[in-house]
Amino acid sequence: MLSLSPRSLALIAIAALLSRVLVAAVLGLVGTPERWEYDTIAAHIAAGNGHVYEHFAFVYAAYAPPLWSMVLALLRIMTGDAPIAIQILQALLCLGAAAVCGGLARRISGEETVGLLAGILVAVQPSLLYYSVAKSDPLPLNAFLLSLIASAGIGLASEPNDRRALAFGCLTGLGILSRGTPVAALPVVAFALILRRDERGRRAIAVSTIAVGLCIAPWLLRNVAVVGAPILTSTTGENFWRGNHEGAGGGVRDLNGGEITQVTPLNPALPPSLRAVLASGSEIQRHDAFMSEAWRFIRTEPLAAMRLFVTKMRIFWWRIDSDPLDYPRMASITYAAIYRSELALALLGSFLLFRSRDEPSRPRRSAASLVAGIMIAVSLLQSAFYVQGRHRFLIEPLLLVFTALGAGALVRGRRAGRASP
Repeated sequence: MLSLSPRSLALIAIAALLSRVLVAAVLGLVGTPERWEYDTIAAHIAAGNGHVYEHFAFVYAAYAPPLWSMVLALLRIMTGDAPIAIQILQALLCLGAAAVCGGLARRISGEETVGLLAGILVAVQPSLLYYSVAKSDPLPLNAFLLSLIASAGIGLASEPNDRRALAFGCLTGLGILSRGTPVAALPVVAFALILRRDERGRRAIAVSTIAVGLCIAPWLLRNVAVVGAPILTSTTGENFWRGNHEGAGGGVRDLNGGEITQVTPLNPALPPSLRAVLASGSEIQRHDAFMSEAWRFIRTEPLAAMRLFVTKMRIFWWRIDSDPLDYPRMASITYAAIYRSELALALLGSFLLFRSRDEPSRPRRSAASLVAGIMIAVSLLQSAFYVQGRHRFLIEPLLLVFTALGAGALVRGRRAGRASP
């Protein structure tokens, strides 16, 4: 829902693209993004080997969601192995996210300047900026899709029809195929439609749900044939276990410092039952074993599991203890200061918006409630697994919509104070 003026969109484009050119030049990263498993899978797809990935001497057929690897494979076929093409694509995806979030802020605030501010904040947001330049990573695509999902959800909830339901369902399906957590948007929007208490709302729920199913069905059916079960990824069980077992800290390391990302039968941080499956089990047996261990912990120690879930929610929304191997300490401290400023302004903006009870602003409050609901739902779903900084990065563009509301209110207040005698 791009409701910004051409001038505002042009300014956002300049901010998004120029900042990435400057960061790439200053850091010496032009054409050299860090490559990850998605690139390896993409190379296999382009070579005709299918969606496969070897990790710790085991070949996975469903290691990761497929969409980003498919995009990279298409890019590889079109341009060859040109890493700079990945950086250009990621810059454009970040521009898309900034434009959509600017439109969301324009709709919620009713002000062009607030929409422009939100778009520029997303365009230069440090985590998205760094990832889009330094890494070949699905984060820019995920952020763009989640922004589109939120925008489409607002349109559907405000005026449901089959076309909008189909668009929302297809976008949500694509979001799931890129990263599973956008599925959380579906019940949020469905709840908003239920509150309408009319036939159009119920029909929209059905159409959007069917659209989601049709989008993800080919991948699930492929995994039934190849892996043996209709799963999004065969590492879902492993990721669920990382955040739900005795001694888990909520992240990628246990409380005792045990490294739980080394999925091999020789890793002493893993329980014997898992090491046995890793030694001889199939891909789906690995998934099921990790899932069973996690559910065993939840059933036998529900209070500990609940405390752990609360810890993960705190990590998601407030404090992320970054691994020094991932980010320099000073970069982590700087990001924490920036993020908490974003959060404080977002809370201020939300308070001022929802404090108003006048009827004309009711649609704006409804739109804001849906965006906030999607962010909270994604955080709840992610916290059921484990939490790293990159998981929060997904919802930050939407958070910046509210940050712009708060910043705009502060600017207006300061101007009013200067204007008063």
